[in-house]
Amino acid sequence: MKHKIKVWVTRILSVALLVVAAQHWGLPAYKQYLTPKKTAEYIPSTKALEGKFIISFRQIGTLQAERSVSVDSAINGKIITLIDDGKVVSPGDQLAVMDVTELERQEYNQNLEYENRLADVDRAKAELVLLKEQNRTDQEQQEAQLKFDKNELILAEQDLTKKIALLEEKLITGAQVDQAEGVVRSKELAVTKGEAQLELKIKEIESKENQKDADIRNVKYRADMAKSNLDRTRREMGSAVLTAPAPGLVVIRTTRTSEGRRKLQEGDSVHQRQTICTLPNLSSMQVKVQVGESDAPKLRIDMPALIRLEAVPDKVFHGTVQDISSLATEASPWEGGTPGKKNFEVIIAVEESDPKTLKPGMTADVEFICDSVEKAVYLPIESVVEREGKTYVFVKEGGRYKRTQVTTGKNNDNFICITKGVKKEQVVALRDPTRDLEQQEAGSAFPGKEEKEEEKKPVPIPGAAEE
Repeated sequence: MKHKIKVWVTRILSVALLVVAAQHWGLPAYKQYLTPKKTAEYIPSTKALEGKFIISFRQIGTLQAERSVSVDSAINGKIITLIDDGKVVSPGDQLAVMDVTELERQEYNQNLEYENRLADVDRAKAELVLLKEQNRTDQEQQEAQLKFDKNELILAEQDLTKKIALLEEKLITGAQVDQAEGVVRSKELAVTKGEAQLELKIKEIESKENQKDADIRNVKYRADMAKSNLDRTRREMGSAVLTAPAPGLVVIRTTRTSEGRRKLQEGDSVHQRQTICTLPNLSSMQVKVQVGESDAPKLRIDMPALIRLEAVPDKVFHGTVQDISSLATEASPWEGGTPGKKNFEVIIAVEESDPKTLKPGMTADVEFICDSVEKAVYLPIESVVEREGKTYVFVKEGGRYKRTQVTTGKNNDNFICITKGVKKEQVVALRDPTRDLEQQEAGSAFPGKEEKEEEKKPVPIPGAAEE
């Protein structure tokens, strides 16, 4: 019996000890490790800033030289030597040398052709001299014969006159007079024929000499053409060495090959007037930007701009709008354009000159300064809430956020000026803390009455001690 009592007493004491242990250690452990915890929703906040407020918008553009000179090949041929891409050169520096083997062969043949044509000219001129001498002799003979015929006519006329006088004196017969008249008519015919033959000879001489002059002009023209071809070939040989016409940075042009596009290199063949390289002048740079139709009305000539380069992130350059295109254009898809989207091309002149830093082709982040407020209090745009035509922010007061009506001013893409209702350094919620994040993101346009009443009460700050 006593043994049973001891067993029961031991059991009761063990149960009591277990109950006490559960209360002291089990329940706290359960609360700490097994009970689901309530997590407070995080509400991001920020401080109101005070200072110069800039109204601007940003676009990405490309840096380029304001002035650039193209260097073209004057001949068809192969590149023997070529300057390194990216090298800075001065006027007169050698850029490339072209192969002139084919031009040397052409020069030899064209020089022979020119010498032959000169010989043709000398031969034609000598023939003209001989022709004129022959023509002079023929004309003199023709003139002498005409002169003789005219003298014969004079004598025949004098003989006829004498015989007419003798006939009147009955000293000769009429037949003799008739015979004398026949002689006169024969001499007149000889003179007329001689004059006609002389006139024909003069025309014939003139025609032959004109023809020979034409032949001389023809062979001389051929000689001039041969000389022109020879001079052109010699000029091309002289232009086989390409030199820099102006200072600048060497930018080798690309060419299309079977493997795709690549920079020109030694051994490549180029055609006449093909651009070998360009020489942008790094002393004066500009940025080309494509501005969308929505932002274009904000632009104006001489508008200031801040320029940040992707390659030089720790430095800000300054510029002004220099030119705005009159028409909006749509960039082609292979130029990275969006179908249907039209842009205005804007040129911004860069004020700084830094040839060691500013290189053509760099990506430039351009911030166009539309307006500014010298001293303003401003907040991120997402911290401002609109309700029934009024504007509010939630200002931290102790351990809670209090809804405060504010008056807003100018704004940019990220911030908005607060002209009344918030002071510098005040902490403001970056979203409406009275509404769940999911509901706020859904954008409930007409909150219920209970929500409106809740907004009027201060909202406790998660994790803050109650005051």
